[in-house]
Amino acid sequence: MKQRKQILSILVVVLLLSGVPFALAQKGWVTVSESKWQASFSDIFFVDAQHGWIVGSSATILHTNDGGATWNQQPLPLEVELKKVRFIDPQVGWAVGDNGTVLKTTDGGQTWMKKNTGTNTALLAVSFVDEKHGWASGDGGFIMGTKNGGTTWAQQSIDTNNTVEGIHFVSPEVGWAAGGGGTLLHTMDGGQTWGFQTSATVNTLDAIYMLNDKVGWSVGAGGAVVATVDGAKWKVQTSNVPNSNGMPEPVWDVHFADENIGIAAAEFGVILRTKDGGITWAPLETRPVAARLQGIHMISTTEAWIVGDKATILHTTDGGETWDVISSASELRAVYFHDDMLGWAVGLAGSVLHTNDGGETWKPQDSGNVFELFGVGFVDANRGYIVGSNAALAETKDGGKTWGDLSDPGDEGHGTAERIKFEGDLSFLSAMGSYAMSFGSPTHAWAVGEMSRVMHTTDGGETWRNQDGAAMFVNLYGVHFINQNVGWVVGDAGTISKTMDGGLTWTPTSQGPTWNDIHAIDEQNAWVAGELGAIMVTTDGGTTWIDQTVPTDANLKAILFRDAKEGWAVGDNGTILYTNDGGVTWLMQESPTTNHLRDLVQTPSGQLWAIGDATTIIRH
Repeated sequence: MKQRKQILSILVVVLLLSGVPFALAQKGWVTVSESKWQASFSDIFFVDAQHGWIVGSSATILHTNDGGATWNQQPLPLEVELKKVRFIDPQVGWAVGDNGTVLKTTDGGQTWMKKNTGTNTALLAVSFVDEKHGWASGDGGFIMGTKNGGTTWAQQSIDTNNTVEGIHFVSPEVGWAAGGGGTLLHTMDGGQTWGFQTSATVNTLDAIYMLNDKVGWSVGAGGAVVATVDGAKWKVQTSNVPNSNGMPEPVWDVHFADENIGIAAAEFGVILRTKDGGITWAPLETRPVAARLQGIHMISTTEAWIVGDKATILHTTDGGETWDVISSASELRAVYFHDDMLGWAVGLAGSVLHTNDGGETWKPQDSGNVFELFGVGFVDANRGYIVGSNAALAETKDGGKTWGDLSDPGDEGHGTAERIKFEGDLSFLSAMGSYAMSFGSPTHAWAVGEMSRVMHTTDGGETWRNQDGAAMFVNLYGVHFINQNVGWVVGDAGTISKTMDGGLTWTPTSQGPTWNDIHAIDEQNAWVAGELGAIMVTTDGGTTWIDQTVPTDANLKAILFRDAKEGWAVGDNGTILYTNDGGVTWLMQESPTTNHLRDLVQTPSGQLWAIGDATTIIRH
């Protein structure tokens, strides 16, 4: 019996000891969210319904052999931004990109070989009609051709310096190219001679698709769409693109399944569809994402794929009526928790993510906005505000289920937004963007941004007014108010400015590098964080600032202190810093990510959250 008790005692000790590392691990930072693909996609091509490829930044090539059910990255021995990809069968294909790069595979992409092109010109388009005959085009009026599958290339002569953005051949002899200034070129001898065709537009044409040797379309800047039915004469088609920023969206790519059914991909997540060959185009009413859409491929009249910035992959099986978001990375810039359960994160391309379970799950909300969102704050659990570029100011009254834009993107400082009024000599700042937001109380909030823009509300967001004097025409990136009277702003040129009267007057100073964030625990104690690992502290309300020693030169984007001793800072490449002595010593912490971290907050119960690029959300 005594021996059994000893054995049980030993087991208890072992179990307790084995639990120590686990308990310690729970005190570190853990990843809650991070995008699988951390690249922008520029093109997609399917050689049949099962075999497809996607190319993009950071030498990214993705491949599917099961119709897009799974996508796997194919390894490349070089770092390059790839623009276009084309295959003639499931084994043989080419990809082109920056620095005159042409890659070829003969085994479906298991291995890619770099071909000698003799040029460093950025290649933007590629077209192959068989295993031997191909063409690539790019900057400065550049077109080159190959007759041996890409082993050797020869430049072809064209009478323009306009960038050739798109190229498409339908046979070894017949092809078209499109580019800057509405350039449209045609050849009937494989590119030995190129002649101009009248495109009926002066807008840059970014892509061209020929269904056959007669029928084709080209799309580009300013919502341009031109079409031909005889391969010679081109006519303008009305694209009906929205004007999200006051101007027609550029259209980046177009593809047709037959002479009637076509889809075009545009800026800000705009998807255009036609069922009559482009006689009428209509934008999809609800955008599945707000990112730039750069490549499209229609497999049939009902199935299509679209790719774009922020690792965007979209898929439809009903002709584009609805789209499944296969992949989309949110470039997050700010995070806010109203209480331990309710939180919001916002970012580029109108991204809004929301949690109502303490961060266990994050779900997208439709911000009704396509711009860069940099700040978020809430009056109560239902009423909140978001600020961003292009003077964006969005409001929700139902916890983010719906958002409405209070600003007017086309205002250009004319004061047409009813609840936003900028007065005086600096009224033009109403057209500028905001980079950060801080609530000093449920009714008092500030947003700061371009050209020393300071926007303020004293009535919980009902009205917004400008405040002047925080700085002189420098960008402001950080703001922190500890109550409705005392607050700080920071920004370019070492700008640090403090107010004690709710922004009626400011005391600006300039010291150090660009500052990205500031955090104060009371009127006397505050810390600033900025470029190249800089952190400074004041203990006398800003009269004097003292440099702190930091073990990194990474750019720091956010800083937060729990009290006078314990503080955290985050920044580029997943940098996390910690101090328990007020910043006398800062220590690097193990980080679960290498993505840039952009903001840092604490919930009422003390849990820490940091967010950043590629939908990165981590907690401590």
